[in-house]
Amino acid sequence: MDCTDARRSAGASIWPGLIIALVLALLSAGLTAVLARIPLSSGWPLSMMMIALLLGLTLAPVAARRSHWLPGLEVARGSVLKLAVILIGLRLSLVELTQLGLAALPLVVLAIVLGLGLTLALARLLGIDRRLATLLAVGTAICGASAIAATAPALQARREEICYAIACVALLGLSATLVYPVLLPVLLDNPTAVGLVLGASIHDTAQVTAAASLHEQAWAVEGTLAAATVTKLLRNSAMLLVIPALLWWALRDQPSAQAKVPLPLFILGFLALSVVRTLGDLAWGAEQPAWQWLIETTAWLSTFGFAMALAALAMGIRPDDLRRLGWKPAVVAFVAALAVFMLALLWVRGMVN
Repeated sequence: MDCTDARRSAGASIWPGLIIALVLALLSAGLTAVLARIPLSSGWPLSMMMIALLLGLTLAPVAARRSHWLPGLEVARGSVLKLAVILIGLRLSLVELTQLGLAALPLVVLAIVLGLGLTLALARLLGIDRRLATLLAVGTAICGASAIAATAPALQARREEICYAIACVALLGLSATLVYPVLLPVLLDNPTAVGLVLGASIHDTAQVTAAASLHEQAWAVEGTLAAATVTKLLRNSAMLLVIPALLWWALRDQPSAQAKVPLPLFILGFLALSVVRTLGDLAWGAEQPAWQWLIETTAWLSTFGFAMALAALAMGIRPDDLRRLGWKPAVVAFVAALAVFMLALLWVRGMVN
C-alpha cells in the first residue's frame, strides 16, 4: 500500500529506489566503521541499521515527491528484508532454535492476546471505526505494516484508514527501535532476555532486527538478535490464524467476506538455513575456519540487508497521515504498544529470576 502523495508510474523500474536504499546502507556501514575508530564515540550505541534509519528519515520528505523511487523502496522493505531474515537462520542450529522457540511461545501468545484485546477494547470505548480499530490491532499485535496490508483488502478499508494505521505502527515502532535498546540494558542483563522483549513488543521485523543489532553492537554481546528474530517470526506466523479470525469478527455481518492471508514463505527459508547450520556443525564442526567464515559473512550480509530495508521503511514515514483521522486512534495504538512492552518486560524478568 502506497501512502505517499507521489503518483507511481506504471511499469516503473525498481532500480532508482533500490539503488538509493543500497547507497544509504553503504553509507551506514562506512559511517559505523569511521565512528567506531573515534575514541569519544566508544560509549555510543553504534549500529549500521540505526544510522540507516536516521538517514532514511532525513530523506523521507524527498522520497515522498519521488514516485520513481517507490517500486525499488518496496522491494527493499519487502524482498530484501525477507532475504535478510532468511540469512539469520544460519546463525542458529535446530537445538538453539527449538530452545528459543519454546521460551518465546508463551510470551508471544500473551502479547498477541493483550495487543489485540486492548486495542479493540479501547477503540470501542473511544468510538473508533471498526475497520481502523482492526488495522491498528493487527499492526500492533502481529507484524506492523505487513499485517495491515494483509488485512486491509478484505476489510475494504479506505486509503486514509490504511495510511493512518501504517503511520501509527511505523512511528511507534521506530521510536521503540531508538528507545528500547538503550532502556532495556538498565532493566535486564541477559542478551537473550532483551531479545525476547524486543521481538515481542516492536512492530515490524526490520525494526526488531535493528533494535536487536543496536543492542549487540553497542554492548558487545551476542544472542539478542537470534532471540528477537525467533520471537518476531513466531508473531509473524500467527498471521495465518489471527487475521482470518479477526476479519470474521470485524465482518461478521457480511458472511460473504473472505480473507486470503499469504503464507510467510521466508519463515520456511529461515528454518531451512537453520537445518543447514545444524548439518554443517555436525559435518565440519562449529569451529572449522571456513565454515565460521561463511557464517560470519552471511551474518554481515543479513545486517546489510536489514540496513537497506530499514532505510526504505524510514523513507516511507508520513507523520501527516496522523492528522486526517484525529488523535484518538493514535492514543489507542500508543497505549496498546506500551502495554505489550510492559507485559513482555515483566514476563521476561519473572522468567530470568
